[in-house]
Amino acid sequence: MLGLVISSTAFAAEDSVEAAGKARFMESCAVCHGPQAVGDGPYAALLNKKPANLTLLAKNNGGTFPFNVVYDSIDGRGPSGAHGTKDMPVWGSNWKGANAQGAETAVRGRILEMIIYLRSIQK
Repeated sequence: MLGLVISSTAFAAEDSVEAAGKARFMESCAVCHGPQAVGDGPYAALLNKKPANLTLLAKNNGGTFPFNVVYDSIDGRGPSGAHGTKDMPVWGSNWKGANAQGAETAVRGRILEMIIYLRSIQK
């Protein structure tokens, strides 16, 4: 019985994190990626490169959600690597704000919330 309670609590916690990630997505990403995350946000037509359909990340990666790639793309503070220039805002810097104590932990939490949400909407 205790295992069931722990499991239920774990699912409830993940649902809460997923909801926080969705809210953050709507606030920071939907303007380009669209509210359904398919790349059709109101600013999409203004961009040189069409925003990605974020519901197909796992499908386009052989059925596995590309956690590290998504994390690095959202964070944006690392080197751009083989994929060329960064086309979207560097959210890691934007969310960090002034170098307040605990800011890096807060940035990582925000990115993880968003990743949990994006993982939940895969087709």
